[in-house]
Amino acid sequence: MNVTLEKKDDLNALITIEINNEDYQESLNNQFKEYRKKAKIPGFRPGQVPLGMVKKMIGKSALYEEVNKLTSSGLYDYLNENKIDILGQPISSEEKESELDFDSYGSFVFHFDLGLAPVFDLKVDKKDKLTRYEIELEKKEIETEIKNLSRQHGTLENVEKAETENDSIVLIMTEVDKKGEHKDGGVFEQEVTVLPEVVKSKKVKKQLVGLSLNDEINVDVFELFNDNELVINQSLGIEKEAVKDLNKTFKAKVKEIKRVTAAEQNQEFYDLVLGKDNAKTKEEFEQKIEENLSSYYQAEAEKQLEAEVNALLEKKHQLNLPDEFLKRWLTQTKPETYTPENIDELYEKESDVLRKQLVREKIAEQEKVEVSDEDLNQTSFAYTAQVLRQYGMNNPDPALIQNFEAKNREDQSYMLRIRDVVIEKKVLDKVKDMITIKSKKLAVDKFYNEVKKFGDKV
Repeated sequence: MNVTLEKKDDLNALITIEINNEDYQESLNNQFKEYRKKAKIPGFRPGQVPLGMVKKMIGKSALYEEVNKLTSSGLYDYLNENKIDILGQPISSEEKESELDFDSYGSFVFHFDLGLAPVFDLKVDKKDKLTRYEIELEKKEIETEIKNLSRQHGTLENVEKAETENDSIVLIMTEVDKKGEHKDGGVFEQEVTVLPEVVKSKKVKKQLVGLSLNDEINVDVFELFNDNELVINQSLGIEKEAVKDLNKTFKAKVKEIKRVTAAEQNQEFYDLVLGKDNAKTKEEFEQKIEENLSSYYQAEAEKQLEAEVNALLEKKHQLNLPDEFLKRWLTQTKPETYTPENIDELYEKESDVLRKQLVREKIAEQEKVEVSDEDLNQTSFAYTAQVLRQYGMNNPDPALIQNFEAKNREDQSYMLRIRDVVIEKKVLDKVKDMITIKSKKLAVDKFYNEVKKFGDKV
C-alpha cells in the first residue's frame, strides 16, 4: 500500500491511497478458507465446497470490505504518523476520480480531499488590557431586592383597575399606521405584560396607571419598553433586525390587570427566601441579602469580563478556513440539515464556532490545561444547583442537588457538556493571566451601561 499527500495550498490537500493485490490477497484467502469450512451447500460435504464457487458467492463483498478496511487504516495511520491536523473528515476528490474495479482482483486507487486546520500562533499578551468591574452596592439595591422578593412570594389577584405602578397589566398590542389602523404586515394582537414601575417615560407611565379592563390607548412602543431592542423583539415576537422598522405607535387594549400583595416580612418569609433558620432577625436577613447580591453582581462582572476576553480572542485570531471543502463536507455528511440552498447562511455560524474551538484548543494545548475528577464534580454540582434555581428553588438542599446530579451523570452527553464547560473556564482563566486586567469600581446602573456599550459594539 502506498499513501501520498499533495498540498494544494495551506488549507487544502489531496491524499492518494494505492492498494495492490498483495496488500489484501492473503487476508482475503483466509476469509475464503474460513467460509469454505463453515458453508453448508447442498451437494457438497462441509469443507469441500470448490474455492471458485466460494469466490463467486462472497468474493466481491469480501473484497469490498477488505479494501475499505485497508483504505481507512492507511488513511488515518498516515495522518496520525505525520501529525496532519484536519477539519471535518476526508471526502472523495472532485478533481481526481478514484480507480475502483471490484470485479477483478487488481489494484485500487483512492483520492480524497482534505481540509487542513490553519496553523497559527496565539496573539494575546500583556499589551492587551481589559477591565474587571467591582460593583458597589448601594442601600437602594438591597431595599429593591427585598421588595421584589416580598412581591415574588406574595399573593396574586385579578383586579378591575390599575391603581398603582406595581400592578401588572396584560395588553393586546397591534401596530397601527397614521390612520390608526393595523399596519399592513405589522404586529397584530400580540399579548404582552408590562409593569408601570419599570417604565422610564413619565408620559407612558401616566397612561398606564389608572387603566381599567378593556380600555384602549395608543402608546409609543419604544418608550413603553425603554428603547431596549432585546426586550422589544422578545415581547413582540419579532426578529431583532425588524425592531428598527416598527412604527412607534401601537394600539393597546387591556386584557387583564394583576395585583400582588407583598408577603409580610417575618420569620416565615426569611425561611422561605433563605432556607430555615438562616436569618433570625431583620438585620441578619438584610445582611444575607446583601451577601447574595454581592455574589450575584460579582458573577455578573466576571461574566462580562469573560465576554470581553472572548471578543478579544476573536478579534486577534481571524483564522482562514477551508471554507469550500467544509461546506461540501457538511452537505454530504448531514444532508438533512445542510443543503445547497441554505449552506452559505448556516456555514457562517458554523465557521465562527469552529474558529472559536480552534483557538480554545490551541490555548489548552499550549498552557497544558487538564481536567480533573474534582473539576468535573464541582462544575456538575454547581450546574445542577443553577438549573434547580431556575425552576424556582432559591436554596435547593444539597442532598436534592446530588440526587438530580447523579441522574444527570447517567447521560454521557451530559458529562461531555460538563467537561466542555470546565475546559472553557480553565482556558479563559489562562487568558486572563496572559493579558493585563485592571480593576474599576462602579455602581450597578453604571456597570450595566458599560455592558450595553459593549453589546452595541459586538
